[in-house]
Amino acid sequence: MDSPGFHDLVEQARAGDRKAMDQVLEMLRPHLKPLARLYANPLRPAESTADLLQESCLRAWQKLDKFESGHNDEETFAMFRGWIGQIVRRLGMNARRDRDRQKRSPPEKILPLDAKPAGGITTGVGLEALAPDATPSAYARGNELSQRIEEVLDGLPDKTDTAIARLYFFEELNLSQISKRLGLGYDHVRDHYHAVVRRLERDLKQWI
Repeated sequence: MDSPGFHDLVEQARAGDRKAMDQVLEMLRPHLKPLARLYANPLRPAESTADLLQESCLRAWQKLDKFESGHNDEETFAMFRGWIGQIVRRLGMNARRDRDRQKRSPPEKILPLDAKPAGGITTGVGLEALAPDATPSAYARGNELSQRIEEVLDGLPDKTDTAIARLYFFEELNLSQISKRLGLGYDHVRDHYHAVVRRLERDLKQWI
């Protein structure tokens, strides 16, 4: 895997260089986004994906001293991708668990889905704030996960599942929009979406 300079960038970031960390995250952005989207809130996938990526990058920066680099660029890239992928999955599963808990015991005051925090302030390293001109090789690495997702979707026996998943993961529509696009009931779309996510998590577990 072509990842020139990655080992040195990680070592610079471990020494406290925030710009080096930004470059590391920029190289991994195409891989992390489809992974984070597996755990997104289906009612607001784009926003919740961005939130999960931001929180994961902040957590990686805070815990970077615990990461052990490999012996070269390729090995370090693979190890770091797996390490931060675990962070994304753990935080994503926690977020999903919290959403399920809120469904069972909603607060007395329910805020609109598009409500933003007071002042609109966020913290941490946001991937979307990084430079958009990632190298072709970085996008190629990121596309590997998208390709694996597509392979799993193509193998789904129910073509409704395939259509719903493609609209969600690749066109970034939420479940309400998918329901209208396909002319299906929202509950039907929601149930199929959750079935597909469970299938993806199972089939991609060893790869991601």
